[in-house]
Amino acid sequence: MGVNMMRMGLLAAALLAGTAIAFEVSPDVREAVSSEPAQAGGTGAPASPPPYRSSVVGTDFDFITEDDPSAFKRLEFVGFEEFEMPDKRKTGEPLLQNAYVFNAYFSDGTKVGIALDKDFGSRQAAEQDALRYTPRLGKLPSLYRRNLRHVVVHAGGEDTTAFAEDKGHFFVIYSANATKRIGTRDLEETFFHEATHASIQAKHVEGAAWRNARERDNAFITDYAKTEEQEDFAESALFAFTLIHHPERFPAADRAKIERQIPNRIAFFRTVFGR
Repeated sequence: MGVNMMRMGLLAAALLAGTAIAFEVSPDVREAVSSEPAQAGGTGAPASPPPYRSSVVGTDFDFITEDDPSAFKRLEFVGFEEFEMPDKRKTGEPLLQNAYVFNAYFSDGTKVGIALDKDFGSRQAAEQDALRYTPRLGKLPSLYRRNLRHVVVHAGGEDTTAFAEDKGHFFVIYSANATKRIGTRDLEETFFHEATHASIQAKHVEGAAWRNARERDNAFITDYAKTEEQEDFAESALFAFTLIHHPERFPAADRAKIERQIPNRIAFFRTVFGR
């Protein structure tokens, strides 16, 4: 689920869209957080241990539900054509290969490409698989879809987790792993986590507002968030988004725990998500 920081060309995006994609963000994030909530641990104070192992598979929270509305409208086939298809399984396949390419359209006017590898065997099989993902893409914040260029899907890979490329604004999933995560009701959260990396991370992760919020909290929400700053960003985003928009999805004790643990990150994401 981590970010694979491969620096790839934008040929894939060009194949999907004839024009450049403008990078948009929600209202400006403040460059200082001195007026935001007090530190959870405080600079120099002992940090509280993370209360959770990870967001997606390390908790039982239903951050995003099957019943949440989706902005997905329609899926259009672009063609069976060359596309960049990064794969961390190291199969020996070239980066550029033929794929079934689709465009997914949403009610807010956004568009996200989906490229499925040739191993699906036919347009019909690829389309059927793509339609498993489009409702999940439709549940992402509109801000995310405005900055997400495409999703790459590889057939198989039951135990191969998704990864994202923040500068290229795409993420990669594996169809058999997606099936497993549908079964555990984790696919929506997986999409949110990877889309956070792929859409807004590059804009904010090295900025003063995020760095200041992180320093003032002096604590992490999950063990996974401690592994690197980019994972901290994506883990915190999912907790913050749910706390901001669906606080009732956390038991009261957990809600209070999250608010105590990362208050400044939550305040930061309120500015990002515009609420």
